[in-house]
Amino acid sequence: MKFIKTTMVCAILMAGLIIVGCQKEKYVSRDTSGLKPPPPVDTTTPPVIDTSVVIDNCDKTDGWQVAGGDPVLATTGKKEGTGYIQATIKTGQDFMQFIKTLPAPVNTKVSLSTGELKLWFYVQDVSLLKVDGQIQFSSAADPDKKRIGWGMDKIIPTLTNGWNHLELKFTDGYVSGDGGPDLTAMNFIKIFFWTAAKAATDQNFGIDDIRVAALPPPPPVVFDACDSKDGWQTVGEVNITTTGQKEGTGYIKNTIANGGDFMQFIKDVATPVNTTFAENTGRFQFWWYVSDVSLIKADGSIEITSSGKSDANESAWDIAPLIPSLKNGWNLVKLDFDKAIKTGDGGADYTAINHFRIFFWTDSKTHTDLVTGIDDLRFISK
Repeated sequence: MKFIKTTMVCAILMAGLIIVGCQKEKYVSRDTSGLKPPPPVDTTTPPVIDTSVVIDNCDKTDGWQVAGGDPVLATTGKKEGTGYIQATIKTGQDFMQFIKTLPAPVNTKVSLSTGELKLWFYVQDVSLLKVDGQIQFSSAADPDKKRIGWGMDKIIPTLTNGWNHLELKFTDGYVSGDGGPDLTAMNFIKIFFWTAAKAATDQNFGIDDIRVAALPPPPPVVFDACDSKDGWQTVGEVNITTTGQKEGTGYIKNTIANGGDFMQFIKDVATPVNTTFAENTGRFQFWWYVSDVSLIKADGSIEITSSGKSDANESAWDIAPLIPSLKNGWNLVKLDFDKAIKTGDGGADYTAINHFRIFFWTDSKTHTDLVTGIDDLRFISK
């Protein structure tokens, strides 16, 4: 009897296992017809890469001094990070300053011509401010030494109530008489200002996210695209070639044939061109085609003038130092304004350039034909 019962139990268990094993397994559908593909990646706009250098993120009160008491780390309403430095002109007072001496010097990685100081500045009521004060940035841990500064008289009229993002170009600042700051070792910032009268109520101010950034390069200014022979002179007839150009629809081309040894390209414009660049920030750039660099004599010059002719109000560069860097074919030539050779009248006025000339020779009159060309004359930032 026990054997029969045991047999029946085993039979029931086997039947259960068979039923379970025969059940249809459910799979996730592989039908993707109803799914939407992800949007394509936008490759037309390059990603913005922040290369700025943080001076102080204002997330701690360490090293900060303010007028009228201790600095407060406010953690709500900040513009960056976990907080900002807050200070208050108390009722009956009229002065505020924020001072920070950095624990270690900071290399801003910019120059006086290429950088700017950026920070967030909170003002509760702009109408109460006196148009006075300064922002000072120093490498001597001293507001009066090795510094660059900006007057609050220029800044306050631009402010609104609440947060203001200040972008202070170094080119707009004034430097101390000792040569200004060492931008590779900045260690001090001071901001000070007043209210026009004693405060009737407490007035809060704040500082956040102090950093130095490189200015975006200004756009280039074209002197001539070399797509038309208008205004051009050269040895013999001016030729526009429409194949092989580096820009636009053509370039100016000419050849020093065997038996000759001289070539020049001259361009005059009726309306002077403002390069928009200063002597310490600008550069003259163009494409120069040379079929055989070995034939070029170490002589000649590249000139830009604001007098409409050569040898007056002229800034020039010798060709000889360029020859070792030239190769057969097209060469992109870049010439810094501040390395130019100037005529005794002060050189070119970079706001009114109206004449260009390049001239050069071959080493001898016996040579294969030397094909030369000029394209895309423009002024750019260094």
